[in-house]
Amino acid sequence: MSDHYLLHLPDGTEYGPIDRATLLAWRVEGRLPADTLVWPDGAPQWLSVDEALALAAAAAPVVAASSAAAGPRLRPTRPMAPATPAADRPDTRPVAPAPRAVSPPPSPARRASSRLLLLAAGLLVLLAGIVALWVLARPWIEKRRAIAAVERYATQDRRVEDREAGLVIDLPPGWMALRKDNPLVDAPQARIVLAQPAIRVFATITMAARPREMDALDTHLDGWLQSRLPRQPSTKEESRDDVQLGKGRGRLLRTTWDDGLAPMQGAAVAWADGYEIFSLEAWAPATQGPAFASALDALCRGVSPTGLVDQRVREAVERLSLEVPELSQDALRLLVAERMSQGQPLDDVPAAALRAVSRGLDALAPREANEMRAIYQQVWAPVPEAQRAGLAALLVEIKAGRPVPPADVTALREALKTGVLALPAEPRARLQELSGRAVRKSQLLP
Repeated sequence: MSDHYLLHLPDGTEYGPIDRATLLAWRVEGRLPADTLVWPDGAPQWLSVDEALALAAAAAPVVAASSAAAGPRLRPTRPMAPATPAADRPDTRPVAPAPRAVSPPPSPARRASSRLLLLAAGLLVLLAGIVALWVLARPWIEKRRAIAAVERYATQDRRVEDREAGLVIDLPPGWMALRKDNPLVDAPQARIVLAQPAIRVFATITMAARPREMDALDTHLDGWLQSRLPRQPSTKEESRDDVQLGKGRGRLLRTTWDDGLAPMQGAAVAWADGYEIFSLEAWAPATQGPAFASALDALCRGVSPTGLVDQRVREAVERLSLEVPELSQDALRLLVAERMSQGQPLDDVPAAALRAVSRGLDALAPREANEMRAIYQQVWAPVPEAQRAGLAALLVEIKAGRPVPPADVTALREALKTGVLALPAEPRARLQELSGRAVRKSQLLP
């Protein structure tokens, strides 16, 4: 029996060749399982490790005894059989992988260590999967938390209506109307508070009676921007554009600022219903990017001013335009809106027009003032000179703001109305334009 062996462990690992002493030592130490296969050099087949060791132990005493009895002697020579070519010799041994360099099989302790390493690697892979899943799911979880926090204070209405303000809003998907007692937005002056929690957008709608700004929304936005600077000095204007509402159009101002260390983006949308100016203010983290603009645009398209206030103003202007023909529609509209916004009657609008034009005439540019005086000379020309002097005295009293008997005011207005309507179309239109400028100039005077 040969003294060299190849090993084939149950896990498919192969070692060898090794000598008999190493094979026996590894088996005694427990490094070789019982089902390990052994190929003794020159054997016809694979044997179990115990069979190979048993054959080796049985052959060892016989060899030793024969050697002792015969003593040392020369091996007789015998003729050698002719060599058979390697290609023609049959290979009776089962095919096995080529022998590898001898390496001791792992001990039980080493196997246990390998299992622990594999277990640790598996746990690391599992932990990495959990972390990756959390990273992917975190935005969705945060969004759901934000929505739940807002829903707690949201109404169920999809249409928000403020009859007193004359405003209706059809909320687009994702937008919610919040109750006034919500702790999320501190805006006591807001008539309506809104939120789009999926992208962390909040908005408020306020209203103010500002007749001088009803035709100058950019002026209103300028004032709004200046009012923010003391509270948020980092506020910067980014752009201005017209914006489409559900009914009518508004003016949009985009801004950015820093809320502590968090960059923010915001917008203010202004529109008018008669002398009432509405301001929609919206804001969101800058990280929301274009989603903020899309949400704001959808909200604006759901906003529908009822136009009731504007209708009342137009009706009053149409009724008074024949009584005050020297004023343009815009100038008369301004005088009417100012009184309506203050809850005053409109009976004194004709007298107020006289006072405003007289005071504003002095604030016009010299060329415009002279042109306007020349047109008024044409207006007063048909009036007798004696009557003209009395009317001029009344104008001085009205300009100074002193009380004038209603009958005198009526007489003055009738004379002025007759003279203006008698003017040709071109000078009448020019008089209305200049008178409108004079009315606006008078509002700037103390």
